[in-house]
Amino acid sequence: MEYSPAPIKWFVFALFLSVSTLAQTDELRQATGLPIQIGQPVIYGKVTISRLAKTAKRPVIQVVLMEGGTQAGRSQTNDSGYYYFLSQPRGSVTLIFEINGSEVGRVVVITADSASRTIRQDFELNWEEFQRQAPPGVISAKDAYPRDPDAAKLFDAAMQSVKEKKYDKAVSQFNDVLSKDPKDFVSWTELGTVFFKKDELDNAEACYFKAIELKKDFTVALLNLGKLYFSRKQYENAILVLSSAVKSDQNSSDAHFYLGECYLQVKKGNQAAFHFNEALRLAPVDKAEARLRLASLYNAAGMKDKAVVEYRAFLEVVKDHPDRAKIEQYIKDNSK
Repeated sequence: MEYSPAPIKWFVFALFLSVSTLAQTDELRQATGLPIQIGQPVIYGKVTISRLAKTAKRPVIQVVLMEGGTQAGRSQTNDSGYYYFLSQPRGSVTLIFEINGSEVGRVVVITADSASRTIRQDFELNWEEFQRQAPPGVISAKDAYPRDPDAAKLFDAAMQSVKEKKYDKAVSQFNDVLSKDPKDFVSWTELGTVFFKKDELDNAEACYFKAIELKKDFTVALLNLGKLYFSRKQYENAILVLSSAVKSDQNSSDAHFYLGECYLQVKKGNQAAFHFNEALRLAPVDKAEARLRLASLYNAAGMKDKAVVEYRAFLEVVKDHPDRAKIEQYIKDNSK
């Protein structure tokens, strides 16, 4: 009778699988510092920064877990560069990697096809390349407007008057600039903003229109016109203009935030959540208030666990908020 080696093969395979699972669990425990159990669903990985000087201070690295366009979790890497999420949504998720509040990359992870309950996704960043990138939200060189020396002096003087809140004087100075060059779309925009500050909204709107007529993708003019419509509660008009601002500059946290506010006012929660999350991705500290909006949306939808996540993240950034006690009570009442 011929001897079959099949049982031995299965034994070796089972032994290998067992050793592999134990190794993964030990690695997870080391990465998280937690007593991770075998079979615990988890997404984790290590963020490595290359070409960073040994004497340099390690930057703050955070990883955001996005599910269906909404934030499902946020994890800051530990001293060894590991991050983790003790969950594994079915389908697919997006991991967004942030360095000092700026997105440096994102990866889509397919979880539905994974046979394992443990998914590892590492990420590597070249620090020198990151340092060469322009910070998000900065007006690019394409939006600079060339002026002759006399017009440049007038423009600088007008901006100084705005800084000193001498708005009537600034209006006169910007008009002098525009009399020299009516195509100066930046000056039209700044003049509109002075009128906005003076609560002369019709004049402000006319100036923004002129700026956009001269340069249809000038983000600052589009953004400020959107804010003007928002102040008038003309939310549909604001959505049209702010959508153009986002298209012009996808890194404008202000444009995303105000667009989220407008969608919130017209009761389009999914669109509002998307743009609030984008504002947070671009400016997690400056736009921390967006977390309050997201928490409100999740609470209204009965997703109190997600509201808790947003409230906790908000209090980590804004420690002296006047409603802190109320928020902490909500967290306590709705935490599992």
